[in-house]
Amino acid sequence: MADDGSGSTKRLRGTIGPLPGVNWGSIGCTSIFVVMAAVAIAAFTRRVKRSKASGATFNLSRIYQGEVEYFNRTQREGVGRFVSASTTPASAPTARKYPVDLDVWVREPGWRALDFVISTPHYFQYRVDATARGFTATAIGSLDGDGTFSTFSRSAALNAGEIQGDPIVITHELE
Repeated sequence: MADDGSGSTKRLRGTIGPLPGVNWGSIGCTSIFVVMAAVAIAAFTRRVKRSKASGATFNLSRIYQGEVEYFNRTQREGVGRFVSASTTPASAPTARKYPVDLDVWVREPGWRALDFVISTPHYFQYRVDATARGFTATAIGSLDGDGTFSTFSRSAALNAGEIQGDPIVITHELE
């Protein structure tokens, strides 16, 4: 149908007229609502994953601080050094939180030396690889459980006797 400006409508050739009983306004509103809901759900999912991932950056900062303190303490004792810590917890990350298990942190000498434990449920496993010249702390998780891992790492190295830390490097942040 088309409006010719005279107030009357006329049928255009090849078009279908209005279908009886169809409220086109409500279909348009429903479509807009569905699109808005899809966008909101995607944004909410990203926000939840970012919230889960924030634990990794927080704990890497704690590990970094622990390494600096350990180095300074051992330097006062004669030879400054960094300490490695094995991957903890040992099981591969999934979309579910690791339960609290203080014993796995306390049993590992590296974590004990860094005075590092996680006393709340968490999504990431952690490890530290150290040499005489520096260290890299790594957090690995699978926030959506698809087998692709989120990896957060922070390194530091000695430079002219000073510990210089790099920013946190993130790979697949929301996986």
